[in-house]
Amino acid sequence: MTVFSSILDRLERVCIGAAIIFLLMMGLLMNVEVFGRTLFGRSTQISDEFAGYFFTAMTLLCFVPTLRHGRFLRVEALIERLPALPKAVFALVAAVIGAAMSAVLTYTTFQLAWTSWNYGTVSLQAIQVPLVIPQAILPLGFGLLSLAFVEQAILALINRRSAEAKPPLDILHGLD
Repeated sequence: MTVFSSILDRLERVCIGAAIIFLLMMGLLMNVEVFGRTLFGRSTQISDEFAGYFFTAMTLLCFVPTLRHGRFLRVEALIERLPALPKAVFALVAAVIGAAMSAVLTYTTFQLAWTSWNYGTVSLQAIQVPLVIPQAILPLGFGLLSLAFVEQAILALINRRSAEAKPPLDILHGLD
């Protein structure tokens, strides 16, 4: 488990670094667009398109650290009140469902990018970017998210086993 987690740690750092680069590029591009329109009355014609690509890439690349650090959107009002064993079981089920859904999204978005590659599809904007380029980030992001959910499932399984090994507190009080 430690090897798998350390690999995900490295991937997480790479994802965050790439997301930072995309954020900086998006900010630079948007500022160039604003200054170009304000000072010269001219547009770059690409800022909206590329800002969307960069935003999507940042979002997908940050899914892994978001999930691994417990910042993914979750409703925990009921789960947090449960004992350790049911909480671990629910975490395991949620991680398995998340991994399965992410795997389906990985496959589907790979098919989308592959189709764009085969047909040479380009964007409708002025620069006509081959759509396989921005679409390639989709299966990459969802694939990495699948791995992060697998890690969560393994951790939940370990937590479930350790919760089963511990006797409930009520039983311990009866032994006094």
